[in-house]
Amino acid sequence: MKIAMGLQILQIIVSISFSFANFTEPNKTLETTVSTLNPEEVEKFGKLSAEWWSPSGPLRSLHAMNSIRVPYIASTLNCLRDGRKRRILDIGSGGGFLSEGLAEHFQNLGWSDTEIEIVGLEPNSELVNIARSHLPENLKGKVNYFVDTVENYVVRNPNQNFDTVVMSEVIEHVDNPAEFLKYAVRAAKPGGSIYLSTPGKSVFSWMTLILLMEHVLRIFPVGTHNYDKLIDLNDTLAMLRENKCEIREVRGSLYNPLLNVWHWNDLFIPVAYAVHAVKSN
Repeated sequence: MKIAMGLQILQIIVSISFSFANFTEPNKTLETTVSTLNPEEVEKFGKLSAEWWSPSGPLRSLHAMNSIRVPYIASTLNCLRDGRKRRILDIGSGGGFLSEGLAEHFQNLGWSDTEIEIVGLEPNSELVNIARSHLPENLKGKVNYFVDTVENYVVRNPNQNFDTVVMSEVIEHVDNPAEFLKYAVRAAKPGGSIYLSTPGKSVFSWMTLILLMEHVLRIFPVGTHNYDKLIDLNDTLAMLRENKCEIREVRGSLYNPLLNVWHWNDLFIPVAYAVHAVKSN
């Protein structure tokens, strides 16, 4: 009954939002960085470690998101199989949902360990241990996890040029998002793809993700999203352009809690959006 009521509320929100949908090499010893680590956010998700991979647990919606985000992120590499190793950086990899999903995708396509490498960065050591222990043996040659923040990793590894850099549902949980994005882009090689997904910052995202999904339906754990930390799409696009990235695509996403499935739907850009950008040569 709650879910049916929630879906009706969601339809009302969509109808309202439709009217608003058109909107517009470093010196490692001398460089200092501004920390992007938010200890409260790291601790909050660390408390979910025991249920991270539970199919009916509090993170089931994030797990289900792989059905749309894995093929979307992999799409720019699927056509680049030429024998050279392609590298993906998954920033804020948590317990390994996305890194493992990407590795499985390329495994199913027949990519060998010498053709694909996925690096997962996560500041919570407990979640990294969860990710490492869950990784199947046949994927261990494709994925490496590190306990680190993106700024520290990039300063220590200035020559790590990734073909694809991913920030999926993470920028809204960090401090200093402009610094976070700057270092994420630095990790990509010229011409490399940048993928970012995050909730929008609008009355519709507050009504849908926080009021409805957290407090009414309890689909997400209460406190998952802090409205003050959400980032408006225009601000995200501006930060990417400031870091010399060309915007290729913006998409909206819709979650159906009744079926636990995600769909791309551009009407929902004010609620949740994904951006594909390319780092300029």
